[in-house]
Amino acid sequence: MVSTTLSSRGQIVIPVDVRRAAGWSAGDKILVTTSEDGQEVRLRKQESLDKTAARLSQYLTPGTPPLIDVHGFYDTRSPRV
Repeated sequence: MVSTTLSSRGQIVIPVDVRRAAGWSAGDKILVTTSEDGQEVRLRKQESLDKTAARLSQYLTPGTPPLIDVHGFYDTRSPRV
């Protein structure tokens, strides 16, 4: 476990060994979330748009029309049991 100090500007330094282990480098976008009670902060590298698109494309088949009518989509689905 590593300790760091919060600056008066709300900044912290993430130690180099932690950044290397996470695969982070200068310019990476980092998502910051907190637990419900606010006592825990989680940091996660934000996925690039290209990587997100590639991951989501596995769920679409070629020729699938864009989803325009969300209410129509839910009306055609099987009812939940």
